[in-house]
Amino acid sequence: MLLCLSGRLKVVYAEPDGREVMLAVRGPGDVIGEFSSRDGLPRSATVQAIEPGVTSKLADRRFTELVETLGLRAQLDGYIMGKLRASAAHAWQLAHHTTTARLADLIATLIDAAGPDHPAPTTIAMSQEELAAALGLVRSAITPVLARWKSSGLIRISRGKLHITDFGALRRLRSADVSTSGQNSAR
Repeated sequence: MLLCLSGRLKVVYAEPDGREVMLAVRGPGDVIGEFSSRDGLPRSATVQAIEPGVTSKLADRRFTELVETLGLRAQLDGYIMGKLRASAAHAWQLAHHTTTARLADLIATLIDAAGPDHPAPTTIAMSQEELAAALGLVRSAITPVLARWKSSGLIRISRGKLHITDFGALRRLRSADVSTSGQNSAR
């Protein structure tokens, strides 16, 4: 069990052949691994650092003791249910939203996860390949979207990093370009 104290983490599901998709982004204050502490089953995903940060490790048994001692069972259950609800929305988005909306949502989620004390929340330390893989796509699927955003002044791109210069406009793209047909065009 991990508690994220600083930095951003990605929760990744990987197939045996190496293909992976990002399931969630976690940041300061998030608990990682609480599902396994509840059911005792092996973890269903891997957590990887997006950038340098600090986590604190806590044994499952100790975590459970703290939850019981401090009377936090209802809060933990609510936290877990929130994660489950978010995963359902994420699955819908991956299946039905356009590449533009999916990428805008991913970037907004990464910025939101940075936390209030992050020195550069609008700088995303992920390459274009990593951003595409996070959405279950290849780089060529997101390149036209990033090129449009760059020419519009929404972003700057540097080696292995994306710098968001107009977060408000990017946030509006999360829902402005949503496909209802299930077709994931590069629009």
